[in-house]
Amino acid sequence: MATNITVPEALANSARQVSIYFHKFVELIELIPGGAIIIRYIKSSHKDDPFRTVLELALFIFAIRYFTTKRYESKKKGQIKLSEREINELVEEWEPEPLVLPVKDQERWKLEKIDIITKPGYDSHINTTKFPNLINLASLNFLNLSHHPKIISEAKRIISQNGVGACGPPNFYGNQDIHINLEQSICEFFKVDGCVLYGQDFATAQSVLPSFLKRGDYVLVDSKCNLSIQKALLLSRATVTYFNHNDTEHLENILTEFQDEVFKYEKSGEISRKFIITEGLFANSGDLPNLPKLIELKKRFKFRLFIDESLSIGVLGKSGRGLTEHYSIPITDVDIIMGSLSNALNGTGGFCIGDKVMSYHQRIGSLAYCFSASLPAYVTKVASTTLNLIDQEKNSQGESKIVKLLQDNIKFIYNKFVKDSKLLEFIEIQSSPESSILQFQLSKSIRNVFEFDKIKYTGINSEIGIRNKKGQSDKFIEKYNEEEQILQKIVDNCKENGVLITKSTFSLAQEALNIIPTLKICINKDLTHDELNKSFEILKKSILLELDQ
Repeated sequence: MATNITVPEALANSARQVSIYFHKFVELIELIPGGAIIIRYIKSSHKDDPFRTVLELALFIFAIRYFTTKRYESKKKGQIKLSEREINELVEEWEPEPLVLPVKDQERWKLEKIDIITKPGYDSHINTTKFPNLINLASLNFLNLSHHPKIISEAKRIISQNGVGACGPPNFYGNQDIHINLEQSICEFFKVDGCVLYGQDFATAQSVLPSFLKRGDYVLVDSKCNLSIQKALLLSRATVTYFNHNDTEHLENILTEFQDEVFKYEKSGEISRKFIITEGLFANSGDLPNLPKLIELKKRFKFRLFIDESLSIGVLGKSGRGLTEHYSIPITDVDIIMGSLSNALNGTGGFCIGDKVMSYHQRIGSLAYCFSASLPAYVTKVASTTLNLIDQEKNSQGESKIVKLLQDNIKFIYNKFVKDSKLLEFIEIQSSPESSILQFQLSKSIRNVFEFDKIKYTGINSEIGIRNKKGQSDKFIEKYNEEEQILQKIVDNCKENGVLITKSTFSLAQEALNIIPTLKICINKDLTHDELNKSFEILKKSILLELDQ
């Protein structure tokens, strides 16, 4: 039986008004182009599935609200709004951290020890503001050719003809015919197919390696490699593993482990690039790697070999062609070789040599080649002329006379040190007998007496490493400063007696590997045996004076 429900008159009138306005709203929508289609769709949808209409209406309302309201920022929740006066007070009180930390009182001695050279420091003897006519054992100009008459005349000629600077990067009108000629000269000198010049030697490795390596590639690196290589590997984002310095047995163990646990799972289309990286003459120790063993390992495990020969070119080998010539190994057995024009070759900048494919890839993929300025033309000509001088003056055995003079001096001074048992109680020779840079660190017994061996300055689990993890900007280490001061006293005593030597310089904040400060003696070809003998005696006296107490 049906039941009638009486609706109040006011509610009925309201319903009629809503219905009238709703139909007018629908009529207005139908007047809009495409509106009739929307109305038919809604009627059809409501008839078949009323719940769907309600859901779509709710989503429509949500969309309108979402796009018309301000974006909610959770970071602003609970923040206190400051007045203009309070903001000004905070700005006035704020003191930013300095870009460069002030020199500590304990390190101020380094500034006071800086001497000024009063004439170019490329001769066997130089003058400073404090000490005249010093025997120069601190220059990397090993072949001492920078003042050769032919080099000076060629530099003047090119400056008058081409000016003193490049107009842009090599790929953007920076290279001139002189640059191309130097690349060809380097190819002919080393007997390789490809060469690429770079404007800065320190940036060469940082441009070459990232152009070949990426995330997912594998690199095995000697633990004494220089800072330039360290930064290059950081930029490459490859997986880096360090093997013990010049320890090919440790390297072989790592390669075997990688072969068994990593590389065997690689798919044919996803094979990663693999490199072994070392130096021809280590900048941080002055010794040589075992190149024959490295080549044997790289061939057996299918790795590529990269060598930084910045310090070995012009020094090693019978004609100064570097590590491969020293070991009588074909240069093609090494995949990539980089070198510096700044040391034995009297210029600036760097270069990379290898096959044509490798060189071509750098010209389109190396950042420094694409965006950094080319070498000045006169510097390029100086390096080219130096190569010609090295290669033209040869003796009957096919040895470069210039390089032979340097090697004879190296052998003479090295034997002086290695045969002095008294001196070896206080210092350790880090360098190889063929090295043009003799590096000495305090002996283990001396470092133990001063407790320098109780702290690791840089590298993994080191004092600097701990501070970097904590975000500390202060990188001063008291023991490192003390060890440097001892070496500086030896340097000062040598200068007072007419000999200029130097010590290693490191940026502790930047070094990723373990380092120990050293004394450094740089040999050049024009030093006489009398001068070398005098220098040895003065250095020995200075070391004993400071340490034999």
